[in-house]
Amino acid sequence: MRLTKLELHGFKSFADATNLVFEPGVTAIVGPNGCGKSNVSDAVRWVLGEQRARLMRGAKMDEVIFQGSSARRPVNVAEVSLHFSNEDGILPVPFREVVITRRLSRSGDSDYFLNRAPCRLRDIADLLRGTGLGAGTGVVIESRMIDALLSDRPDDRRELFEEAAGVGLYRDRRRTTERRLEETTGDLQRLDDLINEVASQVRSLARQRKRAERHAEIMTRRFTVELALAAREMEAWREELGRLETRLVDLRAQLPAAESAALDAEAARDQAHGGRAAAEAQRNELSRLVSAQREQVQRIRGEMAVAEERQRNASARRQRAEAEATAGEQTGVQIAAERENAAAERAREESELASAEAELARHQEAENEVRRVVAEARNAVEGAERELRELQDRVRRVEHERERAVRELDEVRQRADALAQEQARLDDALAMTRREHEELQVEVDAAQAAAAAAASEMEEARAADRDVREREAVARAELFRADEALTALQGRVNALEQLERDRVGLAPAASRLLRERDRFGEGAVLGPVSDFIAADQQSALLVEKFLGNSVHAVLVRDRDVADAIRVWHGEANPGPLLLLPLDAAAEPSESGREDGLESVVDAVGLGRAWVRTLLGRVHALEGGSAFVDARGAVWLPGTATGPGPLRRRAELTELRRDLTTLEAQRQAASRTADAMRESLLASERRVLEATEAASVAQLQARQTLERQAESSRRVARATREAQEAATLAERLAARAAELGDRHRALDADTAALTEQLGARQQAIADARERASVAERSQEEARELRGRWQVRQAETRARVQMAVDRERRLAQEVSTATQRLAQLREELSELALSDSALAEQMASWTLDLETREATLSDGEASLAAAEAAVRTADTALADADHAVSEHHRRLAAASDELHHAELRFTELSGRRAAIRERLETEWKRPLEEMIAEVPPVDLDDDALRMEAAELRRQIEQLGPVNALAIEEHDETMKRHDFLVAQRADLAEAKASLLQAIKEIDATARELFLATFEQVRVNFREIFMSLFGGGECDLRLENPDAPLDCDIEIHASPRGKKTQRIHLLSSGERALVALSLLFGIFLTKPSPFCLLDEVDAPLDDANVGRFVRMLNQFKSRTQFIVITHNPRTTTEAGDAVYGVTMQEPGVSSLVSVRMRGASTEASLPLEPVAEEAAVTS
Repeated sequence: MRLTKLELHGFKSFADATNLVFEPGVTAIVGPNGCGKSNVSDAVRWVLGEQRARLMRGAKMDEVIFQGSSARRPVNVAEVSLHFSNEDGILPVPFREVVITRRLSRSGDSDYFLNRAPCRLRDIADLLRGTGLGAGTGVVIESRMIDALLSDRPDDRRELFEEAAGVGLYRDRRRTTERRLEETTGDLQRLDDLINEVASQVRSLARQRKRAERHAEIMTRRFTVELALAAREMEAWREELGRLETRLVDLRAQLPAAESAALDAEAARDQAHGGRAAAEAQRNELSRLVSAQREQVQRIRGEMAVAEERQRNASARRQRAEAEATAGEQTGVQIAAERENAAAERAREESELASAEAELARHQEAENEVRRVVAEARNAVEGAERELRELQDRVRRVEHERERAVRELDEVRQRADALAQEQARLDDALAMTRREHEELQVEVDAAQAAAAAAASEMEEARAADRDVREREAVARAELFRADEALTALQGRVNALEQLERDRVGLAPAASRLLRERDRFGEGAVLGPVSDFIAADQQSALLVEKFLGNSVHAVLVRDRDVADAIRVWHGEANPGPLLLLPLDAAAEPSESGREDGLESVVDAVGLGRAWVRTLLGRVHALEGGSAFVDARGAVWLPGTATGPGPLRRRAELTELRRDLTTLEAQRQAASRTADAMRESLLASERRVLEATEAASVAQLQARQTLERQAESSRRVARATREAQEAATLAERLAARAAELGDRHRALDADTAALTEQLGARQQAIADARERASVAERSQEEARELRGRWQVRQAETRARVQMAVDRERRLAQEVSTATQRLAQLREELSELALSDSALAEQMASWTLDLETREATLSDGEASLAAAEAAVRTADTALADADHAVSEHHRRLAAASDELHHAELRFTELSGRRAAIRERLETEWKRPLEEMIAEVPPVDLDDDALRMEAAELRRQIEQLGPVNALAIEEHDETMKRHDFLVAQRADLAEAKASLLQAIKEIDATARELFLATFEQVRVNFREIFMSLFGGGECDLRLENPDAPLDCDIEIHASPRGKKTQRIHLLSSGERALVALSLLFGIFLTKPSPFCLLDEVDAPLDDANVGRFVRMLNQFKSRTQFIVITHNPRTTTEAGDAVYGVTMQEPGVSSLVSVRMRGASTEASLPLEPVAEEAAVTS
């Protein structure tokens, strides 16, 4: 597996599509500063999944998209692709080539592709797992890593080791696990508080449950007693209903004869309907036939008109075709002559073309000879320039090393000054840290006191919440009882209103008169006398006893209406009926007694006069068992009957008043329940706020303790850093003296190389003059060859034009011949069409005469059918009259049946009232309840007394939470669930603690294994680069490898073992490269990109670096971004040049492949875009 190509489009400075092809070995990428070379390494890191914008040298990830330049607009999409050869099958996909692509748009959409198919970053990571490739691997080694290794900050150095060991993943897992552990601990604390709260609710609901169970026992006995009473009352009415049902059967048996007669009349009417329908069907059929004949006549006439028009059009077409045929024959002769002329012209042009091609070949041979001479001259120039560049490279290296020595000397002096300031700062920081540690102890004490106070407030809020919950439960029970009472009373009111609307209990004749009152006119029949009396139930009972059947009397407007009703009564015979005309009523001359019936009722409406007439000066005797009027006449009523219409209206009025009172009570209970719910919500909020406050206080206390521990660690760290700064100051002083000597030696080397450079430049000027003369000769030969190429092209164009003209004329001859044949065929077809149309016209003329005769006969038959329809209409009207008469007789028979049904309905209404009352109260079918009631061995009076006692016990029991049993069960389930949840959380906490131990053990094992492997690799590479010496890696605290510092010790050959801070900058860079390669080799990848890691190296160290690349390139493919010409020439198997000919836009300008037949120039400064790019 190896990298074969990198594609960039719109990535950073690579605005255009750019392809870099890689071969095995070392590929070098060179170019001046700021041309965008390092963007190549950013592109490789980015396409492998890097998500940190900081490592992309930006603040936001969308900064990798080309931002535009002075001459270009920004692009909207950045895309990078890596091509891998998978011939060895290392990647687990069935492809010989694998392409990984990442695309980012300015809208924020980020997409990944695998072989151009959309995928996820996880899919790419899974594919590359085990290959050493990925965003977090060491596939890209850059100069900042050298700085990190040489930095005085141990965290930067440790980060490189942890990335190689893969410990970062375990650190993330540990942080995630610790966060989950903290959340689990908090959940356990909150769950303990919640369990205590629910346990308190369970105790309260247990007391409420006992009262609810006692209430249920009493209601069960009351159910038995009241259902036993209802069963006995229902049985008392069952026998009377049986007799009424038998009578109804007899009456219903008399109706079939009347119905049969009505059916016979209807059958006769249906037969008349059939005759009328048949006559109408015959008339419709004749009408349809006549219409069809008319349409046929019109169609034939239209077709004859169309045929005449077709004959005229055919004649005109025939004349046009004959004229066109004559013109076509003349055109064919002319085209044939033009074709012969075109053939002759083509022959002449082909001869001239052959002559031009021969002359062009001669001039091309001459130009090739001149080109060979120019190539030799250019090769001489290139050889001289190559020698000059090598000398310039030596000059630049010496100057670069001298400048580096100056910079390093300045750097050492600056570091020494900065170190002195750092020592002062560390002393101040140590004192400040100790003061902060003391202040934090005070904060710890305050935070712990606040946590204790918050816990106390939380307990008080929970106690208040329990009290509010009990009062809210009582309010809900009161509301429930109010709803039950309101529902029962509303059911009773609805039942009485239905009976009132149906006039149940009113005399049958009066009830029927009220149903048919509209036939006597509006306002004629006013209503029964009971509608005009308002009284309470006791007074209504007295009035009904006195009036007897007169309570069913009906008030009418006047005597005329009474006469009309009498006529109707004689015809309908509905039964006894008492009428009270308003104009017949006389006001009593004297006012009634104060204890009379008139004084205990209210006469309302138009019936006021009749009420006073009927009840005037009448009072009750012996408690209402008898009555006496003003004349002394004594009324002795018989046995009392059931409630009459007056008592029912009085009961309905009282029930409506009770309903209004109950609704007000229910609204008050609802308001109380709502208020208690609001109080409960407020109490719950207070409990929640107190709990959260306690949690926050506890969290703050823990955080303060953590800050105190962190402060202790900072004190220890500050002490250690102060000691290290003192040691480093001594080393920097020694290094400054060494750098001063090196600078003076490099000044002498620079002067000698400058003299050699002048001689080389004069030799190059002479070679360029000779090359210039040869290039002028080449230009003259190229110009002459160009003229003959133009002449050849012009001749070839004329030949092609002649060929095209000859081909076009041949096509025109063929087209004219085909058109002439078509015209002759069209003339023949027109002749045949004229003959056929003439025959068709004759046939249509005969058919038209026949159809016009048939149409006349059909219109006569249609008139006769319409007369038959009128006769059938007369017969149907007679049959309708007979049906109406029979239905009138059937209605008279039905009235008699209605009177019996009315009585049956009255008794059934009483049974229904009892049923409705019980079913409304107990919410169950009556039969089902009676079936469940066991036999009761008590008489009716005893049952009534027991029912009253049970009601008294319910009232004495007081408000009961009807939902207490369910709430107690649900709360117990919740309590058990919370206890189980706490056990799960405790188990989860133990599991998380174990997971942290396992993560620490795995991370420690991985880190130590990687550290030892890096240590071995570091020693091997160090010995190879320096040709001897000693080096080592050490852990500051081997017992805590995951947290301690890593020390680097290196001693090149001939020097004593010492820390790398005292080595020269080049030696330090080479040591860092040794370590970076040692880290890379622990997890080798198919390729490695080195981004300007050789910049700090001098000439000798560059040679060592090149030898290292040549040593490892057989195992790993290297891509080196460099400024150093020696790295390029000695190590590079392929070289790419990057430049910015257009400001702000990077472009690929040149490449050289080792072993190729030709080798393009590779300048370090921008070159022309025409430079060849080969692979």
